[in-house]
Amino acid sequence: MDYRIRQLVNSLPLSAKVGQLFMLAIAGPDLAWARTLIEEWQVGGFYLTDDNARTPAAALAFNQQLQRWAALRSADAPLLLGVDQEGAWGILTQWTDTGPGNLALGAVDDLALTEAMYRCFASQMQALGYNAILAPCADVNTNPDNPIIGQRAFGADPTLVSRHVAAACLALASGQMLACAKHFPGHGDTATDSHSGLPVVDLSSQALLDSHLQPFVTAIAAGVPLIMTSHICYPQLDEQWPATLSPRILTDLLRQQLGFTGVILTDSMNMGAMRRHYDPVEAAVQALRAGADMVMLSEEHYENENTDYKAIQRQTIAGVIAAVERGELAQSRIDEALGRVLQLRYQLGAVAVPPATLQPATVQPAVEKPALPDYSQLAATAATRACRIVRDKQGLLPLQRPFYLCALAEPAEYSQICNSRGIGPNDPTPAAQVLLERLHQQEVAFTRLQFSELAQRLAAGWHPDAPLVLVTEDYPLPGSQLDIAQQRQRVEQLLALPDLSLIVVGLRSDTELRHWPSLQTYLCSYSSRRCAVLAAAALLTEQQHS
Repeated sequence: MDYRIRQLVNSLPLSAKVGQLFMLAIAGPDLAWARTLIEEWQVGGFYLTDDNARTPAAALAFNQQLQRWAALRSADAPLLLGVDQEGAWGILTQWTDTGPGNLALGAVDDLALTEAMYRCFASQMQALGYNAILAPCADVNTNPDNPIIGQRAFGADPTLVSRHVAAACLALASGQMLACAKHFPGHGDTATDSHSGLPVVDLSSQALLDSHLQPFVTAIAAGVPLIMTSHICYPQLDEQWPATLSPRILTDLLRQQLGFTGVILTDSMNMGAMRRHYDPVEAAVQALRAGADMVMLSEEHYENENTDYKAIQRQTIAGVIAAVERGELAQSRIDEALGRVLQLRYQLGAVAVPPATLQPATVQPAVEKPALPDYSQLAATAATRACRIVRDKQGLLPLQRPFYLCALAEPAEYSQICNSRGIGPNDPTPAAQVLLERLHQQEVAFTRLQFSELAQRLAAGWHPDAPLVLVTEDYPLPGSQLDIAQQRQRVEQLLALPDLSLIVVGLRSDTELRHWPSLQTYLCSYSSRRCAVLAAAALLTEQQHS
């Protein structure tokens, strides 16, 4: 901590110190509450989503106003304005270029491509006034049934993931954007989504060092400024506390053993893994005691609809202040954390925003519509390079004749893809629908069948006179997921029938293929993003992807 920061920390009242250790979210474009959090509660940053601003112009105006108010405080460092722009998850996806996501980038395994994609994220988010991208995911996705990481990870090999995590961190830094490696010490071996439950990973310290910790080691070596914790129990590391609340994991392992000197940010403390097991104030106090520097309440999509989230935010900050006053949380721990947070925020420099002040309760469009750099060709190139024919033992691809097309996901499940809080994939159109529309545009001869209709025809003795293309999908949805088991069972049901020409198009990872050793033809996009689906359509029919 340099002298200026130390002097500032020493001059601030306790309430201002504690408030700046929080990164909070707000529901909708509620600038009035944001102003209260900035001016009265002195918060250090915001987690922002499509729920706060649904167009690029609204996002820029919103972010500029937040920074104007922050600049008037005694600790006038810019706010951290963080977004989950990580590829498989993203914001403003109708205007920004997410590319196919990390899993597809890992499948290509071209570090220059990963760097280019993350420079795209930095460039576009910076143009909208954001300064922190809560990415890359440094998770090694060793559990093929992981419900929440999946396409968000670069892969299942620690060495490959490490290379791409380092490339992503360096690319974001070169674009003057803060990176945040997550979810320490690794969310890739879980079978439970921590948005809804508390996962357990029963691996030893050495096993973690040999695998899941490797990408974090490379991220630290690459100078990553932020690392996000995971709400996961690692009983061989700490029998009492999950990682976010564990001094052994955050202080002993991350700080002392791995040598991380940047800001430790908690994953959202209102995810199910925390809320269902710990009191909000007690959890925040313990996270700071354990070694976290910033507590994030990203107000997950299910909380603001069911609780008074503003009251919880006030109570949590006030509760931490009270814990310090009672001596339950050391003042020195607060000062240490604040020093790191301010050091990072002041490195962002002055925020260039117009002097005009917006009305506090509304978001008006920016004076000029932000010009977002166009990386659509890069996204298309990445998607095309990732998409591949994994298996084609009968030589059916590319399809040169009419076929039947059947999406295996239930249409009602698509309502989850864009949730009320703007967290997650945020695809306005499901992948299977994008494929359908693209095939129509290509004037390909095919017949679409719902699975129920297909099953009825087959049960009545019908035998298709053309190949049957089955579409599988998966999305890393926070707190929910598609019925993947049902999709798998439907494929198995059809594989059991004789003499069918089956082609599975996986608009997802290829981990499902392990369940179908008898399947002859499989095409995989390694992504559910629109650009990846277009690449899959081109490969399926050998038509140009543009």
